[in-house]
Amino acid sequence: MTGLADHIHASATIDGDVTLGTGVTIGPNCVLDGTRGPIRIGDGCRLIGGCYLWGPLTMGQGNTVWPGAALGGAPQDVNFDPETPGAGLEIGAGNVFREGASVHRAKTESPTRIGDENYFMAGAHAGHDSVMGCMNQLANGALLAGHATVGDRVIFGGNAGVHQFTRIGTGAFLRGTAGASMDVPPWCIVHEVNRIAGLNLIGMRRSGMPADELRRRREVFRIMYRQGLSMPSVVAQLRADGDAVGVELADFIESSKRGVCSGRSKR
Repeated sequence: MTGLADHIHASATIDGDVTLGTGVTIGPNCVLDGTRGPIRIGDGCRLIGGCYLWGPLTMGQGNTVWPGAALGGAPQDVNFDPETPGAGLEIGAGNVFREGASVHRAKTESPTRIGDENYFMAGAHAGHDSVMGCMNQLANGALLAGHATVGDRVIFGGNAGVHQFTRIGTGAFLRGTAGASMDVPPWCIVHEVNRIAGLNLIGMRRSGMPADELRRRREVFRIMYRQGLSMPSVVAQLRADGDAVGVELADFIESSKRGVCSGRSKR
């Protein structure tokens, strides 16, 4: 182990290739297992106690890890050898992982990635090879399956679930117990399963979005979900309009591999 940690509790276990930045606190009964790959902990991180970290793992500055959290564990795949290091897990700065939160390392050539200032509440989970942006909030029990992609400023209500390979656009809001197995466009609210209930207007305003853009996103939402158009017809109209918001949504729809959530109940 190398580094200048301010405090390492006597009961902590640190093994293998582990580097700690300045001002790092390692609380009681924490385990840092760098025997399969290196662990790099940035300045000012705080591991409160009873958490488990596996390498390969890189963590930026100012993260807080609460008891029971597990970061960098092997993918939950019956065909994956847990002794395989893989590409590991990369975590940005200023994240909070509350009690029992977990993020698994990748099984492909690119690491699982978590950006900056995300908040994982108790029991929240991000699966292997998922990619998450910044300033997202995952309430208790929210679950992201492997290879999920999440933008910025997304809110996941309690026990919300995301299917593998699904994309969640920036500013989306999944209500408690909602689910998505299809892609969720930016700033949309998901209710039930794969049902778009409306726009996240509060989130849009809180983000500082200019009034003109907010107005245009409301217009685009009506085109997508209130005129009864097929998605190819929606794309054609948005591209014909030619503005930046319309083109962004058209690109999102056309690049979807799983399809885009509908505005109608599936019941």
